[in-house]
Amino acid sequence: MATSTMTYGERRFRASYFERILVSLCALGFVVIMWAAQDRPDPSAHPSLVYISVALIGAAVAACILLGKSALIINDSGVRRESAFGQQEMSWSQIAETRYRVIPINAYGHFGLIGALVAMSSKSRRASLVLELISPDRKKLKVTSRVQNGDEAIGIILGRILPPMVQSVKARLQRGETVQFGGLGLNATTVIWKESSIPVSEITKAELVRTNLQIKRAGKWLSAVNVRSDKIPDVLVFLEALESIAPQVKPGGIDPLARVRM
Repeated sequence: MATSTMTYGERRFRASYFERILVSLCALGFVVIMWAAQDRPDPSAHPSLVYISVALIGAAVAACILLGKSALIINDSGVRRESAFGQQEMSWSQIAETRYRVIPINAYGHFGLIGALVAMSSKSRRASLVLELISPDRKKLKVTSRVQNGDEAIGIILGRILPPMVQSVKARLQRGETVQFGGLGLNATTVIWKESSIPVSEITKAELVRTNLQIKRAGKWLSAVNVRSDKIPDVLVFLEALESIAPQVKPGGIDPLARVRM
């Protein structure tokens, strides 16, 4: 069931319950530990603990109310993040760069209950997504899948900003330019990584494997490129552009998880 709403061409994705549940559990756990440590867990014998407990629970309730006021808004103008402390906005024309990372849910397994809550906060139940939008003056707006329907929100954003970025890169490749994605270079015939030049014709696979971008080369067991995906600016643009000049690389589309192998 969708939890976002549409108003005058605007999509609103409300805060998930993850942070609120976590705050509540932390406050409740601290109160339980305090009382369990007493020889006589009698409220009349420990009035100061009663006041502390009430204060902690009150603070947790207030924090949950404030967190509940957070929302991610996507409209024709751009992306806006609202909270009780203000708002942060970035228009579509201001988005000059993206950083993208996928964190598999099972990576949180060793965090116990907190890890389970992270898993519950993702609609896909497969991964937590982090998309960072960056303006030319290096202002940043981070979008994660921990808002309700967060993976859908990230998909909408990518669907809006990726096509013109990809077309720009493709045009540069056709002019014979080498396009830089941080430390990764791409031209019409070669992928350049550190001291290596990898002919596009020898690339057998390029994908996001868990948190990393991996590129496989024919005849090689180890990946020719294996780097955390958010270290590569516009990593999804890179993959789209590579697919256009390397037909042997399977297209992934703009689904946030399409290119991800867990």
